[in-house]
Amino acid sequence: MFIKKIFNSQLIQVSAIGSLGVKFLSILFAFLNGVILARLMNLENYGIYIVAFSTLTIVSTVVSFGLPSLITRLIPQYQIKNEMALIKGLIIRSNRIVLFFCLVVFIVAILVYFSFGRNYSSLWAETFFYALIGLPFIVLASLRAATLRGLRYVLLGQLPDTFLRNFLFFMGILFFLVSKYRLTPPIAMMIFTISTIISFAVGYYFLKHKLLISLRKTEPIYLKKEWMKETIPYSVMGGIDILKSNILTYVLAIFGSLEAVPIFEIAVRGSALMSFTLEGLNSATAPYISSRFAQNDIKGLQRLVTKTARLVFGIALIVALIFIFEGKSLLEIFYGDKYSIAYIPLLILCCGHLVNAFTGSSGIVLNMTGHQSYMSKTLIMMTIIVLTVSIPMVSNYDVIGASLVLSSIFIIQNLLWVIYIKRKLNINTTIL
Repeated sequence: MFIKKIFNSQLIQVSAIGSLGVKFLSILFAFLNGVILARLMNLENYGIYIVAFSTLTIVSTVVSFGLPSLITRLIPQYQIKNEMALIKGLIIRSNRIVLFFCLVVFIVAILVYFSFGRNYSSLWAETFFYALIGLPFIVLASLRAATLRGLRYVLLGQLPDTFLRNFLFFMGILFFLVSKYRLTPPIAMMIFTISTIISFAVGYYFLKHKLLISLRKTEPIYLKKEWMKETIPYSVMGGIDILKSNILTYVLAIFGSLEAVPIFEIAVRGSALMSFTLEGLNSATAPYISSRFAQNDIKGLQRLVTKTARLVFGIALIVALIFIFEGKSLLEIFYGDKYSIAYIPLLILCCGHLVNAFTGSSGIVLNMTGHQSYMSKTLIMMTIIVLTVSIPMVSNYDVIGASLVLSSIFIIQNLLWVIYIKRKLNINTTIL
């Protein structure tokens, strides 16, 4: 009963603490999944899985068309005004759009396979096939999670697609670790897709009982032009951001080596532990930032982002110190000696994440206050920089070059956002 109350709570304090707990468990199992995959597959096979997973991440973000961010922003505003017909219309319209784009992706994938698929091994084709099966479930799940977050059911929105999916994937690949059966990239991706489908079903159950049943007799209202105008910056922003984050994987695979991809992935995953509190709190605070901005409560908004930034930076600093002094030993213990070379890239990426933590919730503040256009412009600029410098950096310095590029982008991007928010909104998102 107590746990049920926590997951159904709409209080910001409960949402923030619970969100951190869910995010921690999610990252824990994602970390364990990476360890098991690294142990069970050689560098080349693990590289194939990572490239397929990165492609799935990019395509799902593009297909979602920025709608999750729009939903999280608009639903609190509609709820305040009791405009339930608009909420229903937004949900229906969003689902139709992403399903249409999923169909387009399937058609393009079939054409690409019959045109170029025979040039690649069956491992590549099968891995990408299973990834595509999971695509519509991932995208629809992101809309459902955004809806629940907008309704302030933050924990119910996060649980299926963070903790549950990673936990189910962990249980699936753990069988191969215990049984000593051979795990290949296609089988690993198939297990991930099954985990995605199960977690999607659980999430749909939550949304059905929290909202959909109450909307059955409500006639939807559609603001198609307004929503389309609002979602384009989110779409550009989401696509560019995820491309910026994953493009180095492709650059390493093409201009470096496929074996370098897992080394970089391990460093990226490790350094991401520094930002798990920021991601968790951003999910929890997003609807509250949107509603407080809509109510013109700037002082309340400032208090919220300052407390968030200080908590995030404190935890990030602790994690950074652990990696500085024990990072190499930890890599050898968990992943094996062949991954110890990820230590220097890990330290480089930690610098970027530390600045990211210092600047606080700058990205989510831009998103939830209607300044997504500026965010899109800076992300486009950062992506152009990555495209320009990544190839020579990777060609000359391999994984270290990729790490330097990504860390530098983290720093420049967040500093630009902080300066803009201070100038336009008179809000300081840093710990100061």
